[in-house]
Amino acid sequence: MKTSKILLFILLLSTISQVYAQDTAARVAYLQANALVVRNVEPTNEDYTDLAPLKQSLQEVTIVGLGEPIHYDGSTFKAKTRLIKFLHQELGFSVIAFESGFADCYKAWQEIQGGKAASDAARKALYPFWISAETAALFAYIDKQKNTANPLILAGIDCKFTGAYSTENLLPDLTNYLRMLNSPLVQDAAKWQAFSASLGRVVAISDYFTKPSAADTLVLNPTLKSILAELKGKAAVPAAQPQANMFWQQFCRNSLAEVARKFPKKSAQDGQNVNEQLRDRQMANNLFYLQQELYPGKKVVVWAAGSHLTYHGADIDKAFYHQHLRLGDYIKQRYSDRYYNLGFTGYRGEFGKLWFFHVLNVKKHKPNSIEYVLGQTKQPFLLLDFRRPNLPQWLQDPLIARPFGYKETRMRLPRVLDGLFYTEAIFQNHWLPPAAAPGHTPE
Repeated sequence: MKTSKILLFILLLSTISQVYAQDTAARVAYLQANALVVRNVEPTNEDYTDLAPLKQSLQEVTIVGLGEPIHYDGSTFKAKTRLIKFLHQELGFSVIAFESGFADCYKAWQEIQGGKAASDAARKALYPFWISAETAALFAYIDKQKNTANPLILAGIDCKFTGAYSTENLLPDLTNYLRMLNSPLVQDAAKWQAFSASLGRVVAISDYFTKPSAADTLVLNPTLKSILAELKGKAAVPAAQPQANMFWQQFCRNSLAEVARKFPKKSAQDGQNVNEQLRDRQMANNLFYLQQELYPGKKVVVWAAGSHLTYHGADIDKAFYHQHLRLGDYIKQRYSDRYYNLGFTGYRGEFGKLWFFHVLNVKKHKPNSIEYVLGQTKQPFLLLDFRRPNLPQWLQDPLIARPFGYKETRMRLPRVLDGLFYTEAIFQNHWLPPAAAPGHTPE
């Protein structure tokens, strides 16, 4: 009897293995016939015939999201850089908006237009992990295009203050602008000094969960609202700065949101999630303002974490996405099919080390995962376009995938992404330190 049960179990395992093998073979065959084979991710490769089939899905699109699994993914950075050049040259996308400070990146673009190297300006605006060997070609490209009729504009959508521009230039620039408008707000020296000190402290803690003091919020909220009301009431603004008034208005809204999101009304445990959702909502508001007001009519590429850019969280098997709207949800609500969200994933690679252990080691995949099937194609780079007609049922059913943090999560891919870029070999980014000043030898 016991022997019979063992034989039955072995037979069952054999049958399951055969079914999996048949399913995998059919899935691999579909990918080989329908996925775009991308030749490479080298930004210097400007022959875009491999990406040309994507034009059909993107021809009516206004916002493209490029969502990395983690913020240290050098392989994805390289792929994004080439894709951005393709989108700029072939489809007319002319703004690259990072998940970095709205104010910082606006200042960076001003500096770039004034002659500063894009890489140097980006270093003072973006989160530091995006200043890497893998993004160097992007900033060189921004430099090359900045004086043409079709520049690639650097922008930011985050409500946080993310760079040195916020600490070094924000208050002087705001003060000078209001003085140019003869604003009564800056003429009261004591009140303006109090506001400046409070804003400086909020900027300093922007990237953390530390709350501003009650005293600072009591200064910031009414002053920011007064600045906003004054700017909105201006019948005319200096012709030399046609965008400045619009920028400073949104700066006020953004700063009010940044302060407010630090005070969630739920429990301490839920507070961080609410905090993050408020951040996503303000990032969406900043993006809409960029595309509709500051750079009206221009098509925008958004560079951010994939977990921000996704939508339809009910189709992701994780409670967080069921409970909180993401940036991608807000974009999808506003732009519908004019939003295309391209996720990224990979097959094998290692990130970071803690003593002798890698913090993230991606190398094993379950058979019912998209990465496992993609890996069987033996292609180094593939792009799956989920807007293709007649997607097979297996691709529409829940699959395990890793576009968010390289963590295995079950999801209905075509419901949360519009496309998926696959890289067989993934690797960590290589941060670029600042160039040494002339005559200075780095230690």
